[in-house]
Amino acid sequence: MDFTPLSDEQRQHFNEHGYLLVRDAIDPDTVAELRDACDQFMETQTPYHNYYTNRYIDMLYDPALISVIANSRILPLVMQLLSYDLHLMRTHLIYKYPQQESDTPIHPDGDGRSFRNWHRDLNNFAPDHPIRGTVAIRAGYALTDFTEPNSGVTLLVPGSHKLTQQLTFKKGALDPSEFVEPAIKAGDAYLFSTSTYHTPAVNFTDHVAKVALVSYAYRWWGQCHPRPDDTVLDAMDPITAQLLGKGWEGDENPLKHWARKNGIEVEDPPMRVYV
Repeated sequence: MDFTPLSDEQRQHFNEHGYLLVRDAIDPDTVAELRDACDQFMETQTPYHNYYTNRYIDMLYDPALISVIANSRILPLVMQLLSYDLHLMRTHLIYKYPQQESDTPIHPDGDGRSFRNWHRDLNNFAPDHPIRGTVAIRAGYALTDFTEPNSGVTLLVPGSHKLTQQLTFKKGALDPSEFVEPAIKAGDAYLFSTSTYHTPAVNFTDHVAKVALVSYAYRWWGQCHPRPDDTVLDAMDPITAQLLGKGWEGDENPLKHWARKNGIEVEDPPMRVYV
């Protein structure tokens, strides 16, 4: 894995807003390979509901998925934003299906809600909870273009990762007073804290909107990707194998060794707590 430095501007943006856009996170060939693998998997799943499908996928399903676990454009940024002491969480494929443009659309949501589902992931701790803060960062790889409004991208509320109370809305409003609709193309990625409020946008285009959501968390955090057999892990590069659950001997695990070699702090990494 090559080292991609996190700029001061990127760190400040993530700290302030709770998300970060990464242009050209994967090349066009990888986009095509990932999309083909994800399409093949989605064909085996149950039909979508409310123009939305969110399915877990095992990263061993296809080599294209394995190749992005230790992506040099993404994982180094996550390590610099969160910690070197990481594991891979379960990966989601999110498809949002086109519907006719309307002032009263059906909002994409797998649970059948009839309203826009603004929410946080994993971290709805009380304000005084000892581990309130970012415990995980999700990397959403765009497999289709989201360059127009209402094309199915994830909507984000800047700064909401710092909130110590519920997100508020004006009376009768569908959305909070401030949110962003990232304009990204296939191959770009967006990183966001699991404490950042977000929701799926409607898709008024003529094609299915497709995202692969690869997530990383502190190694002590409970939710993790299913661990492959040792024979499979032994055949992988050490960093990918560690993220998927392989142990190590001594103090120098592969990610820690790589982080130290590239100047990333490895002594008692702090929790991402916002005050």
